[in-house]
Amino acid sequence: MPTITIITQYFHPSLSATSQLMTDLTKGLSQHGYTVSIFTGTKAKDRNPEFLSQVNVNRALSPIKSGTSILSKITSSIFFLLGAFIYVIFRQSQQTPLLIASNPPYAGILGICFKFLKGGEYYFMLQDIFPESAVMSGIMQPNNILFSLFSKLIYLTCKYSQNTIVLSTSMQVFLEQRYPDLKQKIKVIENWAIEDIPICEKQNNEFAKQHNLNETFTVLYSGNLGRLHDIETIAAAAKILKDCPIQFVFIGDGAKTKILEEAIQTHQLKNILLLPYQPRELLLLTLTACDVSIVSLIPGAECLVAPSKLYGMFAAGRGIIAISSPNSYIDQLLTNYGCGINSPPNNPQHLADLILKLANEPVKVKIMGEKARQLYETRYKFKRALDEYEKLLFDLTF
Repeated sequence: MPTITIITQYFHPSLSATSQLMTDLTKGLSQHGYTVSIFTGTKAKDRNPEFLSQVNVNRALSPIKSGTSILSKITSSIFFLLGAFIYVIFRQSQQTPLLIASNPPYAGILGICFKFLKGGEYYFMLQDIFPESAVMSGIMQPNNILFSLFSKLIYLTCKYSQNTIVLSTSMQVFLEQRYPDLKQKIKVIENWAIEDIPICEKQNNEFAKQHNLNETFTVLYSGNLGRLHDIETIAAAAKILKDCPIQFVFIGDGAKTKILEEAIQTHQLKNILLLPYQPRELLLLTLTACDVSIVSLIPGAECLVAPSKLYGMFAAGRGIIAISSPNSYIDQLLTNYGCGINSPPNNPQHLADLILKLANEPVKVKIMGEKARQLYETRYKFKRALDEYEKLLFDLTF
């Protein structure tokens, strides 16, 4: 069977979205008989899942753990890239192609080196469009020398790749407009829900009972609290609804966690429950311990990223509130399938009014959840994505 090497900074046992997606892809390809090698910057733990015994996992040596600060992210990524470069140049077979995940976003330089120093081939998985995402996050200024350098690197990475994979049609359109000569190389493979979650009523959910959520209308945010997510609007809406029987639950971590912590402390908000990432095996409980789920992006980010948390919400069978620009791909997806409602960014009163309205419309909330589950069943199961990756990476026809 064909072979593939996946280069990803985050992998099992990390709980990040990228890690879980790359772990799923590795498992799926391995179970289909492909020989898969991994190079990652994530440190191992004592116990590994059984399927990893069939995978050659190589881990970078790094004294730095990637955190939420820019400095820790940059430092840990440099150690990862150095280890990956040595691996790719001195241990990687020219005959085995690379699949490079854009964590860090400049990891594509490994593919360029592999192509020109060893004559190998690589595929690039662009999980957010960089450096534009860094500008929107406020960590880079547009049109300065760093922006120009990184823009050129991303262009060359995409140019010399066999294909560049993006996660949504919005990202595809943005990239094709940015680099029109690369249009034929850009392919869309949407992400998937990482667990096939059994249908579960909130009232019977043990996680909901544990945190006293089973009798209160609950809004759940699960995943990365990153710079491109409009956490400020949710926190402000929670303040508006502080005296209403509505509970906000945040499960995750990220650069904007401190916004929630400050809101809780400053305004004495008892309607916000802030929890760390939970083990993957608890997802079937955490994602169904709510009445509606919420996903948020700052204005314009819909073209640069595709939040993976959305697919788990579909699988959980819960209606979705999206905070995104009107007519964004998320807005259109939820509207077309009737599984959620969009609320504009930077408008906490609109969000608060919408949540309060849904809290008094249980039938509508239930129908949205049922349609979300139907969308998962038809479009966002892992098998669909695995088939698309196999077809692209190994030129298979299904």
